[in-house]
Amino acid sequence: MDGTLIRFCFVLTALTAMTSSGVAQGQATIRTETAVGVDGFPLRFSYYPAIAEKTEEKNVGGLANAGVVILLHGTDGARIAWDKGSAIPNGGTFPATLQGAGYAVVTVDLRKHGESLQNGRQDPLQPNDYLAMVSDLKVIKDFLQKEHQEKKLNMAKMAIVGVGISAPVAVAFAEADWQQTPYDDSPIPAMKTPRGQDIKAVALISPDATAGRLNTQRSVGYLNKQNLAFLFMAGKLDKEGHTLARKCFTISGGGTKKGENRVYVIEPEMKERGTDLFAKNPRFIEAPLFAFLETHVKKLTIPWADRRSRLDR
Repeated sequence: MDGTLIRFCFVLTALTAMTSSGVAQGQATIRTETAVGVDGFPLRFSYYPAIAEKTEEKNVGGLANAGVVILLHGTDGARIAWDKGSAIPNGGTFPATLQGAGYAVVTVDLRKHGESLQNGRQDPLQPNDYLAMVSDLKVIKDFLQKEHQEKKLNMAKMAIVGVGISAPVAVAFAEADWQQTPYDDSPIPAMKTPRGQDIKAVALISPDATAGRLNTQRSVGYLNKQNLAFLFMAGKLDKEGHTLARKCFTISGGGTKKGENRVYVIEPEMKERGTDLFAKNPRFIEAPLFAFLETHVKKLTIPWADRRSRLDR
């Protein structure tokens, strides 16, 4: 299906929903959280917990059925790009809008960005840092699992959004998540408790091709075999980002019967990259992303389940 038509359909279905579910930034519930990477690196992230009354209204099954969205920043950016910079005129930011629609949301400062600094130092990035970022996201997911166990969200309904350099990080994390083997806690394979395979949807905005040894197209190819939903977005005048978005669209089955109603591309006539697309025209850029999450995260019929091994319950 043509990207322009997809964009048109998404905007029509999403604008009203965004307006009705939006939460002004001053009304959003936000917690600043700190975690520690496996190597001791400090990590900072903002957590927008699912709000009970909003979730009861927006989600069948209530708070324990709330979907989860992880938002990563772009090249040389920080989570403030989402927490502050994604505000719609006379409205809230994108994370606040999602929270108002019944989601739990996390915005992350990747290591050596924003407030995720070792001893406050802005150290230069090294190739191995990108692999470490994938490991860091597992730590963030461990935090979300604790919230899941308290029935404050449903971690089996999770999406991740990568922007620019964080796109290869996002898909590498999703790939690692899908490679997690379940607990050996049942003789019946289908009854074993999963330890991963929670990321059901991936959105990449102005994606970079590589980050260190991470490769966006390679990970997208793997994830396509798991039938994940994909949304690729890049301005047509952004040659690098648009070319890669189109390649990923093809790799993931876009434009084919298999990819129909699962793989989408949004191609605005713009030159801006990453979250700068949101600043240029927030409603008509955020609306397709919002609609994608509504369809491929919120509407999933996956009941809440205890994620502890049966041997530990």
